[in-house]
Amino acid sequence: MLRKAKWKSLFVLTGTVACSFCHVAMADVILDKRYPVQDEQTRIHVTDSSGAPVTGADVMVTYRPGSSVSREDSVGQSGMDGALAWTPQQAGIATITATWQEENETDITSSATVSVKFASPPFGGILIMTVAGLLLIVGSVVRITKLIRSPEVH
Repeated sequence: MLRKAKWKSLFVLTGTVACSFCHVAMADVILDKRYPVQDEQTRIHVTDSSGAPVTGADVMVTYRPGSSVSREDSVGQSGMDGALAWTPQQAGIATITATWQEENETDITSSATVSVKFASPPFGGILIMTVAGLLLIVGSVVRITKLIRSPEVH
C-alpha cells in the first residue's frame, strides 16, 4: 500500500514539474453571432490567454476546411479593441484562424470553426423537396387505386 502511494505522488510531482515548464496559450476567437448568416456582417473578437483583446492579429477564414473545394480568404487585422468585421461569403462550415506574435516573438494561433447559415432557403433545395413529395403522394395514390380495383379484394 505504501509503495503505491509513493508511485502516485511521484507521478503527480512529475506532472506538476513538467507543466510548470510548458506555456500553453489559451487564446480565443469569438463571434458576435453563434451562427453567422451568409452576406450579413458580424464581428470577430480575438483575445489572448488572459482574455485581453489582441491588436493586429491576422485573421483568415477557410470555407469548407479539409475538402477538395476549400477556399481561404483574408479577413484583415484586428483593431485596438481586438475585433474586426466579417461578412461570410459562403454558407457551410468555416474555420476562422487568428495569428499574432507575443512580446517574446512567439507565434500564437487560435481558431474557431463555425457553421454559416444560408441567408434564405436555397431555391434548388425547396424545388427538389417539392418534386420528391409530389412523387411520393402520386405513387401512393396510384398504388392504393390499383389495390382497391384489383379483383382479389372483392
